[in-house]
Amino acid sequence: MGHQVRKRQVSDQASHVGAPLGAPHWAIAWAMRLEKLLDTVLGLMLLVVALVLFYQVFGRYVIGRAPGWTEEVARMLVAWMAMLGAAACLRGGGHIAVGALVNAMPSGVRTVLLGVRDLAILATAGVLGWAGARFATLNGSQDSAALEIPMSIPYSAMGVGAVLLALMLILARMGGETPPVDSLPQID
Repeated sequence: MGHQVRKRQVSDQASHVGAPLGAPHWAIAWAMRLEKLLDTVLGLMLLVVALVLFYQVFGRYVIGRAPGWTEEVARMLVAWMAMLGAAACLRGGGHIAVGALVNAMPSGVRTVLLGVRDLAILATAGVLGWAGARFATLNGSQDSAALEIPMSIPYSAMGVGAVLLALMLILARMGGETPPVDSLPQID
């Protein structure tokens, strides 16, 4: 049901921006696949975090000794979830936004403001990607305390998330979609 509503929204939006009607543009199709993959991965990560934290609480209060690795796994997965989730919710307007100014503008000005917003997102993704790659490289020789895995793994979440965020925005724009300022329907 939700997938059909999203297809209709893509088709309606494509007709407003001059994209071909019918099936979504190939870029939108790829963005939808990527979004579905990210949603699945994020759901699995959330399940693992919940199970690990349950095991930590069970170990601490029932067994009397909490395993040391549970907190580290949860912390690393939450960082990955935050960065992957930023890309997953971009197309649907899931990011926090104050759209009063943008939505009050005429269509031409709104288009310019949304273009500036997209450039700011790409610039932010570029900085996050660069910083994430740098942190991962600098900390690659250091191992985590409990799991003894390279710290480049949790630090690479920032770079991977930034690349996915930029990719999702670019695919949406190439397909004729403008990620909404907020998820509320706009009144023209």
